[in-house]
Amino acid sequence: MFFYLRDNFIVAFFSFIHHNESMIRKDKAFTVIVVLEILFIIAASLGIWIVYTNNNIQTSYYVIEDDLIPEGFDGFKIAHVSDLHNKDWKDRLCDLIEKEKPDIIAITGDIVDSSDVYYDISLQFIEKALNIAPVYFVTGNHESYMQDYKSLQKKMSDAGVILIDDKSVLIKKGDCYINLIGLQDPSFTQKSAFLDNSGSILREKIVSLKEDDLYNVLLSHRPEYMDYYADAGVNLVLSGHAHGGQIILPFIGGLIAPGQGFFPEYTQGVHTKENTNMVISRGLGDSYLPRVNNMPELVIITLKSL
Repeated sequence: MFFYLRDNFIVAFFSFIHHNESMIRKDKAFTVIVVLEILFIIAASLGIWIVYTNNNIQTSYYVIEDDLIPEGFDGFKIAHVSDLHNKDWKDRLCDLIEKEKPDIIAITGDIVDSSDVYYDISLQFIEKALNIAPVYFVTGNHESYMQDYKSLQKKMSDAGVILIDDKSVLIKKGDCYINLIGLQDPSFTQKSAFLDNSGSILREKIVSLKEDDLYNVLLSHRPEYMDYYADAGVNLVLSGHAHGGQIILPFIGGLIAPGQGFFPEYTQGVHTKENTNMVISRGLGDSYLPRVNNMPELVIITLKSL
């Protein structure tokens, strides 16, 4: 009797172990399948989000208030376009700009991409934009990388674009004026990737072009020189170049920007230092990398006199 019970217990025990091992294997397989499905859903969702955000435009609105803005320019509207990189938005970009009825369109560089030898798309945008408002343009680093920038420069000038690299122009409204200053991107004259002494050179240019008794608006591609812009005493800077930090991390911000490195300070929005406001566009195109969580941006700025 004892041996009978013993043998049955052993059989039952090993049957239990075998049964549970099978269940464990099934549970593990089920867990792996669930994890893979979750990872697939996350990857697919991220892919859809990246495609969507790279192919739609966000319009951002900023009101700049300053008691130095003349009354005649109260409500003056600027459409700020930056870093188009020859991206073909068809009519969508110009339709958005036209809807805003800007007084001027300011382009702050990298309208082309140096990796693309064809710039017909950029010229088509220029021609349409000129039918909306006067267009003012300064260069970015990608214009300096082009072998035939002078050809593009001539075509833009012939079309009616006002090129203001290292120049200033007075804009009149009624009996009032503001001074619009443009800076050529320093990569035209300094080929070092670090552009170590560019800030002081840019400051000297700004001081020579500034009108002390007027409201001064600066178009300059690079936001990382904010300290020099403020030191030169301009009132408003429009800039781009940083692409919003390329990858925008939730609760952290942009990941990397040229000239600023990782976790850059100047990537988008309004920044203020002393008496200088700077508005940075995230840009409207890509260069080498796609944007992540970073929608292309058209910036509309309205001046308000206090």
